[in-house]
Formats: sequence, C-alpha cells, structure tokens
Amino acid sequence: MRNYVMKSFLALACLALVSMPLSAQKGKSGGNGSGGGGGGCATAGITGLSRTTASVGDGFALSGGLSNCSSQKKRYLVELTFTSACGVETTLVSNVMQFSPFENKLLSMVSAVPAGTCLGAGTVTLKVSDGSSLLSSASAPLLIQ
Repeated sequence: MRNYVMKSFLALACLALVSMPLSAQKGKSGGNGSGGGGGGCATAGITGLSRTTASVGDGFALSGGLSNCSSQKKRYLVELTFTSACGVETTLVSNVMQFSPFENKLLSMVSAVPAGTCLGAGTVTLKVSDGSSLLSSASAPLLIQ
C-alpha cells in the first residue's frame, strides 16, 4: 500500500510539472517580449504536503514545482511561509534560484511549524518573486492542533 501511495504522489508531481508550462503560456502577454521593464514571469505550484494536521514544532515536507515562463535566464526569490490562524506570517525558507529560459524545476522543502503558532487552520504558501514584486504563489492548508 505504501508503494502505491508513493507512486501516486510521484505521478501527481510529474503531472504538475508537465502541465505547468501550459498554464504559464496562457498567462504570458502577447507579442514579442512586450511588457519590458526587466520583470520576470514565473509560476509556482504545490503538489502536496506530507501531512494535513500538525502540532507546534512538528516537521512537514512540501513538494511542488516552479516554472520560468520567460525567454531569458532569471533569478527568482523562492520563499516558503506559514500563516497561522491568528494571521501571523512567518518565513520558513528563503532561497534565490537561477532558471534558464522556460526551465521547470521540481521542488522539495522541509520545515517545521513555528513556535508560538496559534491553534486552528493555518496556510503554507510557496511564493516566487523577482526581488521587488510577487510573480506567483500557491497555498495549501495545514491544521494546527
């Protein structure tokens, strides 16, 4: 049974990676590189969390994908944040990642529920920015008990 769940999870991750460039293409501005300004074009997706409920201090893993929908090499700031039921946002992981034109990457991040987190429905968010503006984000619920 465990093998079946793992294969299903892997298949879902691969499906998300394959479908991401299509959704990114729909969001692109028309024309030949119009939009200027040196901004980026990226998409983020979460394919799963290792758990749906947790306690303060418990570890969890996130799997997902990132896509550079720009025709240029880009460096993006990738952040994993947790927002508690009280509305407090905590940055758990922050990394700068380099992308080739139209490159897709699978992502796996591990972190823990921050100390002092309120009980209730929290949100894990994967954010991609070009340093000055948010380009894409994806969220998943995590219930804190």
